[in-house]
Order: sequence, then C-alpha cells, then structure tokens
Amino acid sequence: MQNFDAHRLRFVTTVQTTIELNEHQGSAIRGALFHALRNRFCGNRDAPGCAACPLVATCPVATLVSTLRPGSTRGRDVPRPYTIQPPIGRGEKGRIENGEWRMMEGGRVVFRYQPGERFEFGLTLYAQALQLFPYVVLAAKTFEHEGIGRRMQRDDGRWRRGVLTIQEVWAENPLTGEQHPVMTRDDQMVRVPDAPVTHVQVCQYAGEFITHHASRITLRFLTPARIIERGRLVKPAQFRFQPLFQRLMERLEALSRDFSDTPLHFEDPKALIEAAGRVRLVENHLTWEELRSYSTRRRKESPTSGLLGRVTLEAEDWSPFLVWLAWGQFVHVGKNAVKGNGWYGVE
Repeated sequence: MQNFDAHRLRFVTTVQTTIELNEHQGSAIRGALFHALRNRFCGNRDAPGCAACPLVATCPVATLVSTLRPGSTRGRDVPRPYTIQPPIGRGEKGRIENGEWRMMEGGRVVFRYQPGERFEFGLTLYAQALQLFPYVVLAAKTFEHEGIGRRMQRDDGRWRRGVLTIQEVWAENPLTGEQHPVMTRDDQMVRVPDAPVTHVQVCQYAGEFITHHASRITLRFLTPARIIERGRLVKPAQFRFQPLFQRLMERLEALSRDFSDTPLHFEDPKALIEAAGRVRLVENHLTWEELRSYSTRRRKESPTSGLLGRVTLEAEDWSPFLVWLAWGQFVHVGKNAVKGNGWYGVE
C-alpha cells in the first residue's frame, strides 16, 4: 500500500436547465460519465463491448468503463479504479441542501435541481488511475450539452436531460485539509490534482485514534452499504463487524493489486478476520434503504439497496483494524462502490 493513494475531486456546477435524478444519484452520475467516456473516446464503436474489442489493451478509457483488465490475474473481476461521491441527504418538507426531492408513484423519490442552483458531486481516482484524470474531466464537460439524469419534456416539446455548467473542480484531501484548484471559473486550464491521500497520512490519522485509547468507534454510512455474507445480504438486524471488514479487506487487496506497484498482502488474514469477529456491536441505528438503479446499456434495473445510518462498535484493541477502516472512507465498501455505495465515515 506504500504507493497506493487516492485523489478526491469535487465538481462544483450550476444547473442550466432543470435536472431530475433518480433516488440513487450516484448511479445517475456514474451512468452519465460511462456514456460520455464511451461516446467521446471509444475508438471502435462497432465492438459490442470492451471484452470483444481487440483494442482493449491499448484503449485509454477501457479501465474506467470495463471490469476487464488484460494481464490481471482476476480478469473480469477487476474493480473500477474510481468511486462517485454523490450529493447526500434529505431535509424536511422535501428540501435538500440544494434542490428538492419529491415522491413519485410507487413510492420512488426523485431529486430535482432548478436552473441557477448549485449542484456538487465528487469523484475519487485511485493510484495509477490518476493518469486517466484528463479523460474524466473532458467526459464530465459533456454534461454541459448532453445533460444528465432523467429526460424531461421541455418548453419546445422535446424530451431532453437537464444540463449544467462546470464552474470549478477542486482536488481535496480531507485528512490534511488541503484544497487545490484543478479548474476555476476564471481559469479553464485544467491542472493535475495535487492533494493525494497517502498511506502515510492514513496511518497517522489512524494513530490519532489509537493514542486516545478509545474502545468505541462509530461508523456512519452516508450511502447504502450493500454487504454480502455467505451469499446473503446483511440487513440491519444481522449486522456484524466481521463481514463488513472482510469485504473491505478484499476491496483494498484488489485495488492495490491492480492499480499500484505495491499490492497489499495481509500478514495473517485468517487471524485478522477472527479478531474482527470479536468486535462487539454496542449501538445499532441502521436502516435499510431500498433502491434500484437502471442501466441504459443493459436496459434493465438492478438492486442497489443497502445499510444507512450508524453503528457503534467496541473492541479491546482497534490497532489491527483502524488503518484499513480509515482507508475505507476513501475506497468505500461492498457492492456498487463505483456508483457511490458504501461511503462511510469513522467517528
């Protein structure tokens, strides 16, 4: 993990025409980014997919749009080297920090952003994927004319997605408080992000918890965490620390193996998993968020439901876990992480 880092970007935009996003906002952002990357940079549009394309090994964006990575020992099981950080939260009476949400038929929620409103989202790139950063920014710029979210009928009678204008892009490091402009209103020249979250910083952050000798920590899930244990979804009443930590171990191993030159190998994974099984659940304030996302590429829905809320956990010694839990705040955990699921904070 020594050369593994995370580069968090924050996109600040202004809505130009009304934007509507389904309840899983991260899925909508990721879907728009996928299509923008493929439409703008694909050099072989006749191929049915990346797996069948002879150019996949040299394609600059295949890593961002496909789970296929030539040369990987895991083949199609390679994770995508980025995650979306969607807008989060609902307020009272249908209001959120920016925009509003409203209930649709069937109990579904739609988030609506009106012209002139501010719309922010984040995207985190991992390790070697930073070299693909220019493609991400150029793809996001297509939101300004191709739009994002649900198609809506406009005043001219045509059905179109809402469009926005990207005002600023910032590179941010929540651990150090660093903020560096990548692109600003006054200077549209794009700069390489320069505020990486590094393994040294994460170890220092985790060390601060350990020096306080705290026996309890709280995990707050900001987006649905979809955790699988023995083929079954972990629901609020069945939550335990061990399966969550196992999924996090697997994700960190996969990301570091495929996108850095210092892959992570846990010294004694069996003993670490057994120790995770001894972590006690003190308070459980989790709920189950029932969500589905729609893929225009596959033309079908898929479940993205998961755990929301917070849990307080107790352990005699957190030192074996805290570095990896701290990393989990940036890589997310569980299924659909690329769409923004499994985003949590440690308190």
